[in-house]
Amino acid sequence: MSDRKRSGAMLAGVSRGGGVSMVATAVVAVVIVALLAAAPLMLDDYWINILVLGFISSVVVLSLNVLTGYTGLLSFGQAGFVGAGAYTYGVLSVWGVHPLLAAIAGVALALVLGLLLGLPAARLKGHYLAIGTLGFGVLMAQSLNNMVDVTRGPMGLLGIRSFGWSHQVWYWAGLAISLALVALLHWIEKRTFLGVILKSVKYDEISAMSSGIAVFAVKLGAFCASAALAGFAGVLFASYVRFLTPDLFTSADSFRYLMMTVVGGAASAGGGWIAALVLTALPEALRGFGETNLRLLIYGATVLCVLWFLPQGVGGVLETCSARWRRSRGGAVISAPVANAIPTHSSSASTASRPAQDQQRSETLS
Repeated sequence: MSDRKRSGAMLAGVSRGGGVSMVATAVVAVVIVALLAAAPLMLDDYWINILVLGFISSVVVLSLNVLTGYTGLLSFGQAGFVGAGAYTYGVLSVWGVHPLLAAIAGVALALVLGLLLGLPAARLKGHYLAIGTLGFGVLMAQSLNNMVDVTRGPMGLLGIRSFGWSHQVWYWAGLAISLALVALLHWIEKRTFLGVILKSVKYDEISAMSSGIAVFAVKLGAFCASAALAGFAGVLFASYVRFLTPDLFTSADSFRYLMMTVVGGAASAGGGWIAALVLTALPEALRGFGETNLRLLIYGATVLCVLWFLPQGVGGVLETCSARWRRSRGGAVISAPVANAIPTHSSSASTASRPAQDQQRSETLS
């Protein structure tokens, strides 16, 4: 068998294995999504409510994936953007503004705040950046608490208009929105040049600048995108809960969102989605131990065990399992021997013209 036929047979085998792997992955994903979509038919309203809050929290975690996981910028004030979006929607809806316009205003205000914070914060690094974002979170919480004429402060904001959905519809909407964002971020990270730019800024800013990448603009864009996603989560939260207090958007909530991001894997959208759901439902599942410190002890020990034994988070486990499964199924990764065995027209042409070039060179020298 010639080299061309042998390489063609090898590539055909790899393609068949890759096709089987992709089809099997799609089937597994469809089955999982179908089971999740059918969950409201088997759960009561209490657990549906918990899962809806988990979906909303996953949007905040995905916003941290963009900022911390993809770009490497640590934020301790993400709850401030959530509060800005939530209160903007809540106040405008109470004033009689249409819910859709109020939602757009909430996302827009969060984006503007992300831009204003990013202008100085994108120039900071390390603990200076962490302290700057923490200060923003504290400032937002205190502002919401003290602007009594607008937000009603600690008395709480009542009468927020909702989209008029039932618990089941909210569940399906939250599931669809969160999974769509997971797929979008995964595609951006793995399949687009923007993902390469974000990773280059994260791992080596000097090399990125020497390659012509506008590092400051990339960081500023990451701040804006992350803030807009967090504000969108705040809009969903306000529309679903229909009651807001400043205590819902403190620094403790920012740390909670960051903990979900780390447990899920800072650079893994799918892992962050799973961690948000688990860490939202786990405290409620542990209420069987009563309102004692034992429940909090079990919760904290569980998180520490995950961080200790899974340093890459849930996303690292998903990547490892996916890679092993693809290898066992003959994934569509072309190995170096196969790639080297592929004869190309350029290499054949250069090999055929080499004797003529050698003869011309010898004539010139003579």
